[in-house]
Amino acid sequence: MTPDARSLEAAHAAIRELIAAKLKYLVPMTITFMVSYIGLTVLAGFAKSLLGTQVTGAFNLGFFLITFNYVLSWVLAIIYVRVADSVFDPMVRKAAATITSVGTST
Repeated sequence: MTPDARSLEAAHAAIRELIAAKLKYLVPMTITFMVSYIGLTVLAGFAKSLLGTQVTGAFNLGFFLITFNYVLSWVLAIIYVRVADSVFDPMVRKAAATITSVGTST
């Protein structure tokens, strides 16, 4: 195997590692959000009386679940930004350095 081929294989490995790490975080986060969002939509369509259940004052279960969905969206976004900063960005820099070294060695 030539040095260029080894460098190219290292670049591919770095990209595969980055994709695997992203999938490890993004798949559960996406499933969590979709279950929450679709679940609320299904409840709104088929369980209107349940969503109309009073929690406190004029605040009913439907309002609570809608608020929960907004909060969940923000929490997942904040988690993603922190993980991207601490996990993905160093991996991207490593992959970019590897790819750049492959491009300059030819």
